[in-house]
Amino acid sequence: MVDAELPSGQIRRVALELFVLSIVSLFLELLIIRWMSSDFRAFTVFRTFPLIACFVGLGVGFALEKDEHFKLTPYWLLLFVLTMKLCDLANVGFWSFPAASVFQWQTLTMPLQSWPYVLAFCFMIVVVLAIPFFICVCLGSRLGVLFNQLRPLPAYCYNLGGAILGSIAFPVLCYFEFAPWQLLIMASLVLLLYVLPETKKKWLPVLCVLAIPVISLALPSQAAKPLFPKILANQYLRTATLWSPYQRIDLTVLEVPPGSAQDSASQASIQEHKQMPLDLQETTTGKFLGLELGVNRAFYQYFFRDDLAKNEVNSSLAQIFADRRRQYIMPYGFNQPKSVLVVGAGTGQNVSAALESGATQVDAVDIDPVILKVGKRYNPSYSSSKVNLICDDARHYFAHCTKRYDVINFSLLDSHAVAGQGSSVRIDCYVYTKESIARALELLKPNGIIVISFAAAAPWIGDRLDATIQKAAGYPPLKLFTREGKIWGAIDLVFVLGDPVKNGMLSAPTGWKVVENVNTQRSAIRILTDDWPYLYVQPDIVDWTYILVVAEIVLLSVFSARRFLFSKPEPAAWQMFFLGSAFLLLELHAISFLSLLYGSTWLTAAIAINGILLMIFLANLFVLKLGSIVTSRQPLIYLGLFLSIALSYLFPSSQLLREASGSDFLHYALVTTVTILPMGIAGILFSSAFSQTKDSAKALAFNLFGAVVGGLLEYLSNYLGIKALELVSAGLYFASLLCYFAQKRFLEKKS
Repeated sequence: MVDAELPSGQIRRVALELFVLSIVSLFLELLIIRWMSSDFRAFTVFRTFPLIACFVGLGVGFALEKDEHFKLTPYWLLLFVLTMKLCDLANVGFWSFPAASVFQWQTLTMPLQSWPYVLAFCFMIVVVLAIPFFICVCLGSRLGVLFNQLRPLPAYCYNLGGAILGSIAFPVLCYFEFAPWQLLIMASLVLLLYVLPETKKKWLPVLCVLAIPVISLALPSQAAKPLFPKILANQYLRTATLWSPYQRIDLTVLEVPPGSAQDSASQASIQEHKQMPLDLQETTTGKFLGLELGVNRAFYQYFFRDDLAKNEVNSSLAQIFADRRRQYIMPYGFNQPKSVLVVGAGTGQNVSAALESGATQVDAVDIDPVILKVGKRYNPSYSSSKVNLICDDARHYFAHCTKRYDVINFSLLDSHAVAGQGSSVRIDCYVYTKESIARALELLKPNGIIVISFAAAAPWIGDRLDATIQKAAGYPPLKLFTREGKIWGAIDLVFVLGDPVKNGMLSAPTGWKVVENVNTQRSAIRILTDDWPYLYVQPDIVDWTYILVVAEIVLLSVFSARRFLFSKPEPAAWQMFFLGSAFLLLELHAISFLSLLYGSTWLTAAIAINGILLMIFLANLFVLKLGSIVTSRQPLIYLGLFLSIALSYLFPSSQLLREASGSDFLHYALVTTVTILPMGIAGILFSSAFSQTKDSAKALAFNLFGAVVGGLLEYLSNYLGIKALELVSAGLYFASLLCYFAQKRFLEKKS
């Protein structure tokens, strides 16, 4: 029964429920992706797979056309929490994705491409992703029933309005550092409003929701084991898990308890204190020595007190501190800098070294506000009047900076997080492109230098950085290495740029060695550019393990949707399928490119996603207002769409942005408009096609399964580049156009 046959009061009730459940649905989808990508190393970079599980689940739920599963949602949410905790106890969260072409900062000795590991991973991924799938089936089943009770376009308006609110609420709450289980409780409480009336034993779903915090607190997540216990004797460790808008942060604080015996070999203090909760504002009785940060279950960085005395720690830690200190001081020994820019400042060890070397002005840039907060809590240098803390993406800061510096220090800047929910672009990718390094060179004073330190744990990463830096600068950088030999090694690789290097005026500091080129075929190395910024990807190998996992996911998705995919649907259903796959590629391209323009920050991603949803919402209102005037002219809309994609692909965006100053609003507005224009027209096209469907839920199911294909095809950008996604989407839109004409012939024959 559609809304024309329903009483007005019931229409309002259905519309309100559709609106609220749309908020909860998108909120839970974002929550699942965030939690799984933080607690499972396998999904830290490969976020597409939790996203696909949610899309397939929603699609299957929409296609069911009955909502008897909806009341089971609280049980599946509780099972999701239990699964996360049990995988945590079994150390499954530390497994890496078996991809040969993508570097993931995994343990290098782990045989990721061995058959036993790949088979075990394939089994694990089915078990782990099954829970989000069933959660979304339950939600989708109810949403599908509600859609079919209203006319398509008004129902879609309520759905989009809820999605917009859900996608606003989620990043805002993440900014305030709520843990995922806390966010899950918020969503579950709202969900209970609609589940309880459908349930006879109302105490059961309430009990499920109440059990979520109990289980979460009783079984705290295991962090990556800190390195401190391996090198310490009787020291004092405190740990805490923090949540930033980007990632999970495991913080380990190292202190000396009052009156402890420093040379004791006993591990009792570690066992006693390592699980103590940590408040960043608390006052401790122990003497602070340093801290260790891990992100998304991997080691990230150290911070050691500047005046750390050898008699306060054992010989192993003293040696680590001495080696680190030597590397932190090195960038400031070339030209006695006064003005310094540190990007990837983190907790500020490089900032402390700059002040110690005589710098009078230090701009410290880091993208993560929680890591900066930790630095301000423990690093006295961050309280200095000479230090200016800036929470921003380094590339975005380069684009808008008007200062000039004696030293620009890339402070071991790397990332374990990606921009957006399904993108392959990590948040540090655009910092190391040819265009970024060329811009950084423009920020140097005469005789200034750039020092790029990088943990190039894989040889091909070091080669690619070397080739890109040389291409950006136009001359070979001074390459330094601290160990014997000519093999790239973690933390030891340093590139130095600037006029003193170009003019041959700099030589290696004492204790450092000049590295010769390892790869003699330099021309064969792919240069990092804004169109292909994939520092961690090897595009020249066949990644059979990744293909195997993708094939498994595709087969499971097709099996889940077999009832309606193979039920001889009308061509209009396949039109919706191709519209979904093409639009997701346009969306991922736009989010990647907008993060280049405005910074790869959580705020940019949130604004971009909500801007896209708002644009779709307005397009739907446009079609709803004009009705048949628009819906009868779909071929013309297709023509406008193809022209807008061609304009976006051929538009000289990079050239315009190079010519623009940081505050040139006109250039940025023009590039942004051209980038998002295809999505606006695509939104009008979708609403036009959707308005003519007889079964709204089934049409959305096909659209969601098309989005699954689009999410998998996004991986092609690792080989073809980001702009090529627009060409792939154009091909998919052409396939949807063929389905449109096939539907017209089908209706003509039927009549």
